[in-house]
Amino acid sequence: MMDSRENRGANRRKLARINTQMRVDIFRHRLIGGWRFVTRAKAMDYNRYGVGLTSPVSLSQGTRLKLDLYAPGMILRQVSAEVVSCHRAGQAYRIGLRTYSSLRELADDARQHQIRYLAGMEEQLFPQG
Repeated sequence: MMDSRENRGANRRKLARINTQMRVDIFRHRLIGGWRFVTRAKAMDYNRYGVGLTSPVSLSQGTRLKLDLYAPGMILRQVSAEVVSCHRAGQAYRIGLRTYSSLRELADDARQHQIRYLAGMEEQLFPQG
């Protein structure tokens, strides 16, 4: 029988991630001044549920962000995300982001969020060899 920690870990990743090397500009909302640029990072992998990236700055769990993702041939601007994990990885931080706020948002076809545009296009955007 799995304990609750093992059970949570087993459900952590809902869908396999697609490896990538996309530039990401990160923005955070400030009380005065609205959305402000925080840093430039590199997306290491993604799927329709989230993005894993490396960043030169640490971000607190629960922080709401906007991302500009620079994929080959397209730029996805103002993608909403929330920090779910942040761990030091050498001189940088490995950050896990969730790109939806509720399961209802994922199921709602009328409001498809932008990260879905990348899911299913990996063969065109990131050809193998």
